[in-house]
Amino acid sequence: MTQLPSSATVLGSGAGALSSALEMSLLGIDVTVADLERFRASIDAIAERGVVRLRSPWHHVTQAPAKASLDPAGAVRGAELVVVSVPAFGHDVFAEILAANLEDGQQVVFAGEGGGALALVAAMRRQGRRVRAHIAELNSLPYGARVREPGLVTASRKVGGTVVAGLPAGNPAEATACAIWPSVTAGESVWETVLLNFNAIDHVPPILGNLGAVQGRPGKFLLWGEGASPAVCRWIAEIDAELIAIRRELGFSNLRGYEEYLVEQGFAPRLGADLHETLQSSAFGDSTFGTGPQALSSRYITEDVPYALCLMSSIGREVGVPTPTIDAMIHLASIATGTDFRAEGRTLEAFGLAGVGRDGLLEATRTGWW
Repeated sequence: MTQLPSSATVLGSGAGALSSALEMSLLGIDVTVADLERFRASIDAIAERGVVRLRSPWHHVTQAPAKASLDPAGAVRGAELVVVSVPAFGHDVFAEILAANLEDGQQVVFAGEGGGALALVAAMRRQGRRVRAHIAELNSLPYGARVREPGLVTASRKVGGTVVAGLPAGNPAEATACAIWPSVTAGESVWETVLLNFNAIDHVPPILGNLGAVQGRPGKFLLWGEGASPAVCRWIAEIDAELIAIRRELGFSNLRGYEEYLVEQGFAPRLGADLHETLQSSAFGDSTFGTGPQALSSRYITEDVPYALCLMSSIGREVGVPTPTIDAMIHLASIATGTDFRAEGRTLEAFGLAGVGRDGLLEATRTGWW
């Protein structure tokens, strides 16, 4: 049985970070939540009460002890485990902090969209500092969670469908993640956690397929109910098929698709006759998305297109797997937002891995260095 760390620092103060901090504190781990100055309100709320709080659907509040810090670098030093739970566009900021402050033997787990582990090694390479830390990442949060006020979160655990992979594969941080989150299972490679990005698969198509309603209506829109029509579901299925093709080319044994993961995570009761039926029967069917002129500034676009779809497309090019539907989503999102996501997005080049080919990608994740 894996021994839990006695101390952990959580970098970030959003929904995933607060849920992770509370989960670990309830397990008896001494937890510190640390974030940047611009998120002072969240850190101050934790510091004032000395706890992180969780509100249930019945308005019962559970709380667990936690310290708080506006000095992420200081909070990293000496912690047995560091959990980084921030949007993908925050990976590089915290990767630079970690690269400068980690010591041999510490464990780091990125909890959220994949790619954080790669960003950390890339930051160590830029700084010329190779630390023998144990690094891993999840493919998604093991929760559905929302911040309700500073220091207070609502969250529900997923029953499965979350994968952890180490960099290098099989290091102790994988086992630690599985011990903290029992629904998490070990994957084969961080390329698997990068490519199993459910948000990139199901966020972008219903937005781009319903731009009139998304931008033109005030209020809220049933993104997967009304928005995931049979035609839009075919877009989702094609993105998923392209990602499965990349995973197959990389030699992974797990080729389960998005629809199966909807059931495995506990969002859908069973597989339907097709993806449209499965999505309509899922918890997403009545989930809403805020609409209006600024709707395209949502993370569903600003994170999932440049930090996920662009990276996935570059992996496809590297291993010789075409990604026409993913490329179409990037192109249409760029036009819709007036942003050149191809130029600004994260690709293998950002990690120093462009041009290494299929075998080079696999070797980098096998050894944890390149």
